[in-house]
Amino acid sequence: MAYSDLQEYLRSLEAAGKLHWINEPVDPSWEVAAITRHAFDRYGWIDRPAIGFRRVGASQMPLVVGVIGGSPSIYALALSTDVDKIPAVWERAQRNPIEPVNVQTGLCKEMICCGSEVDAHVLPQVVWTPGQDPGPYITAPLVVTKDPETGRRNVGTYRVQIKGSQRLGLYVGSAQHAARHIRQHDSRKQEMPVAVVIGTDPTLVLASITKFPYGTDEFSVAGGLRGEPVPLVDCETVDLQVPANAEIVLEGVIRSGVRELEGPFGEFSGYMSPGGQSPVIELTCMTRRRTPVYHCFLSQMPPSESSCIRSLSRSAGLFHHLRQVLGLPVKDVHFTESGGASSMLVISMRKEYPEQVKEVAFGAWSLMNKEGKFTVVVDDDIDVRNPFQVEWAMSFRAQPARDTFVVDGVVPSGVDPSTAPPDVPQHDPRRQAGSKMLLDATRKHPYTPAARVPGEYIEAVQKKWRQYGFK
Repeated sequence: MAYSDLQEYLRSLEAAGKLHWINEPVDPSWEVAAITRHAFDRYGWIDRPAIGFRRVGASQMPLVVGVIGGSPSIYALALSTDVDKIPAVWERAQRNPIEPVNVQTGLCKEMICCGSEVDAHVLPQVVWTPGQDPGPYITAPLVVTKDPETGRRNVGTYRVQIKGSQRLGLYVGSAQHAARHIRQHDSRKQEMPVAVVIGTDPTLVLASITKFPYGTDEFSVAGGLRGEPVPLVDCETVDLQVPANAEIVLEGVIRSGVRELEGPFGEFSGYMSPGGQSPVIELTCMTRRRTPVYHCFLSQMPPSESSCIRSLSRSAGLFHHLRQVLGLPVKDVHFTESGGASSMLVISMRKEYPEQVKEVAFGAWSLMNKEGKFTVVVDDDIDVRNPFQVEWAMSFRAQPARDTFVVDGVVPSGVDPSTAPPDVPQHDPRRQAGSKMLLDATRKHPYTPAARVPGEYIEAVQKKWRQYGFK
């Protein structure tokens, strides 16, 4: 089933008992972040709820967080599927994308404010790392830009700082597709149109977060996820199309060469990323529903909503790339949450020849050039989501001198704190050089049998388990 918009999805989430609404007034400068973080720390991966806040400071907009990646079961509900079927849904969507359709109007056009009437301060002014972030951030935006040469669209999720009524700071890593668009417009000395979309059908959010080859239309992938086209409408003041049923759309331009200090911000690494000179979005229009819901992500220290979403989405996207695009014998792929679903990558495969392990690693790095700083490849009998099994394979199927392969001079994650001290600005060249390590934890020769009790004996005692006095 395809959800028509965020609010329809929230009703399904609430009916499933997975959305907890707070009616008490909360302070956006610290309380929203504190409640959300405590909920993520207190509840486990399975039973963690999404949270809604009805009264956030002076804003008239209710706020929701954890509604996409609060837990794997919430993520599955966003895709209208079961947890064990998430990879299959992604596989189908990437094999069969559905192009969006243009429509005349939509819910996002119920209220239109342009020019001097635009005021980003009507949004909940949430500070996600109290005492350290410089101010409120939009953490779950769909940032829409396009290539000025080809007209191809990109939809990505980047951090957006609210700097004023009509001014937003935008941090985009240098290797991101939107950064390419910014460089293209800068080289032409042209202002770049941009739309910041907040609150959509969850499939659009998931497509926005996932890494695809340059030129892929994320709205088409979202169409594949939802099984029907995404309806788009024209923006009012810039030449872009946005989801017709979005909660809020902020339109604006990035002027060529204009940069201002943005950040620091509490990032998915669990550390504060430094501030730096970043592009500025000058707002030209705000369109929205009459009664919008403001959608946010919890990032910062993993486990977080962003680490859950990125782990499930990126793992599925990379699996498709390795298995279907490159034709490699990969069984499973997993970005670990403890690594922010970025730094630590585990891949299982049925190895056909020794050097194929490197082909798998290079294939992964070619699609996600900033991810997989530590990439471990294991045999197909290892469960990549079971740290005990992965560490067992690393311990007894690998020799560091023989099986470790390091690549230097590659692009790291722009917010990896290990690249440079905190006084080095965000976009400084010293943060643009990193390295990757491949550990080949596959068997290199025949092994003796594993030291396990035979399965038939285990089955026999399972049948008699209560007779032994166990419950």
